Amino acid sequence: MIFQASEKMYMNLKFVEDWIRNNDFSRICEEAEAGNRNCAVFVNKFMTELNALHFHLHNKSHDNKIQNQINKLENILDDYSSKTKISRP
Repeated sequence: MIFQASEKMYMNLKFVEDWIRNNDFSRICEEAEAGNRNCAVFVNKFMTELNALHFHLHNKSHDNKIQNQINKLENILDDYSSKTKISRP
């Protein structure tokens, strides 16, 4: 999803959408509900920042606040991905 935050700036949530689709977000949520602490922490952090993004969009906050929230979401996804990768010899 690409949305125009102002006349000058376009912000892209495609990275977030693609990550959710490619990493089976539903399964991660189910594992969190089943007691997987790593999944629960991830889901909690992700949803907190997603709610903050919604708040800023809804209240028409400054573009920098919106972009900051998108960056936080991307960082959470990157961190989770790097923690869950299996290293192979």
